[in-house]
Amino acid sequence: MTKKQTTSKAKRFNDSEFITWGIHPVTEVLQQSPQTIAEIYVLKDKKQLKIQDIIDLAKEKGVRVKFESDFFIASESGTKCNHQGVIAKTMAIATVDEKTFLASLEDPKTPPLLLALDSIQDPHNLGAILRSAASAGVTGVIMPKDRTAPLGGTVQKIAAGALSHLQITLVTNLSNFLQLLQHYNIWNYGTVKDGGQSIYATDMTGPVCIVIGNEEKGIRPLVAKHCDFKISIPMQGELDSLNASVAAGITLFEVVRQRISI
Repeated sequence: MTKKQTTSKAKRFNDSEFITWGIHPVTEVLQQSPQTIAEIYVLKDKKQLKIQDIIDLAKEKGVRVKFESDFFIASESGTKCNHQGVIAKTMAIATVDEKTFLASLEDPKTPPLLLALDSIQDPHNLGAILRSAASAGVTGVIMPKDRTAPLGGTVQKIAAGALSHLQITLVTNLSNFLQLLQHYNIWNYGTVKDGGQSIYATDMTGPVCIVIGNEEKGIRPLVAKHCDFKISIPMQGELDSLNASVAAGITLFEVVRQRISI
């Protein structure tokens, strides 16, 4: 049998689908949010102990496991997805509409910590940011509908179960939505590379929304217009900028540090 014939019989997944792959990410989703998994696919010839651990855990959590002779993930970016012999097919990521999201901000028990992502288009960055957001206890995440990487397989793999712990809304107009947040007494803090006040010298203990810009262009001018403050991370070395996901993580956990210190 030729290689081409073998591939044609393999089960095909697309990384734009709601899937998570790899031993560690699938294990983590099983542990943290098994209710989001529709079923798990395992290669028949994989005899690794860690694969068996996944099968046992899935049985314990009541998640169905299917065994396949072969499967592959078709990546839109053309990169090879190393599934390690296990794929979890998850349910569609639940998002809330704008009205529901805003209603959740009324009479909060603690000051909201929101995160607005302006045109984050790299799924690896988006997944890492959402993982940091869940770890930092972010109240809600705001993203534009048409300028964001899809919440598909790559994002879910990198986020590793974090999406089920976040309230996410996809908005039609991010700048207008930031303006609405101001009516809920929430201060918008836009992260910039230059000219912003240091995050370590900025009081972020109140109700805040941290705005993270696009990987290359940063925050768009219309979005920046509705940021009450511009903040930046002081750089100590020769490099003058950080990856969007790293910047988001540092800023969010500075907010956490300040709130713990009160």
